[in-house]
Amino acid sequence: MTRKRLHSVAVWGFFAWEIAVMMSLVASKEPDSPRGRTVPMTSSPSDFLDKLMGRTSGYDARIRPNFKGPPVNVSCNIFINSFGSIAETTMDYRVNIFLRQQWNDPRLAYSEYPDDSLDLDPSMLDSIWKPDLFFANEKGAHFHEVTTDNKLLRIFKNGNVLYSIRLTLTLSCPMDLKNFPMDVQTCIMQLESFGYTMNDLIFEWQERGPVQVAEGLTLPQFILKDESDLRYCTKHYNTGKEKHHHHPILSVTGAATSKKQL
Repeated sequence: MTRKRLHSVAVWGFFAWEIAVMMSLVASKEPDSPRGRTVPMTSSPSDFLDKLMGRTSGYDARIRPNFKGPPVNVSCNIFINSFGSIAETTMDYRVNIFLRQQWNDPRLAYSEYPDDSLDLDPSMLDSIWKPDLFFANEKGAHFHEVTTDNKLLRIFKNGNVLYSIRLTLTLSCPMDLKNFPMDVQTCIMQLESFGYTMNDLIFEWQERGPVQVAEGLTLPQFILKDESDLRYCTKHYNTGKEKHHHHPILSVTGAATSKKQL
């Protein structure tokens, strides 16, 4: 009797185990079962950035986009946040601006990450190529770092790059004081490439709102005229063996009328 019971229990146990295995196999093949689906795992943001511009990516920040190919077009926009005084004695003026530059770097185009754009920490600026823009008539300048670096870096899926930075500049402004104090002064802001020629880099003003001024902006001794002259030009430099390098230049000119005329 005992043997029959043991045999019956053993057979029932084997039968139950076989049913459990079959149910498990069926469940694993069921496409609508949450446990049966394989969800692709996306890489972490850190892994993605390392793959895009890290040491193993092959990206070299020392080399411009389209190397040995067409020049890089850099679109520029300036937002004038505030003006300091226009100084007749030193013939300069002080201005606080947001400088925005946009260009395309095909090496930074991506499709593996779901977001259309990525806002990156300013420390990542050292990992990518940037235009070598400088202000040709600058007498003094400084960045802003309170409470953190006033810089923005945004990369888009198609490889477009937006680089925005806040600057305070002291710019030279040669003045004609023959009519002082009934004078009208015209000042320029000149942006150039320090080392690249027109074969490598081209600066251009942004089509919409290339130069913007903060609403209600005033000067203590002058009235700013609501007009500006935007220009594209080149400059010739002799850098050694090869002469007559054409460097890209952008300039914006504005005028101010002395309040003493009023």
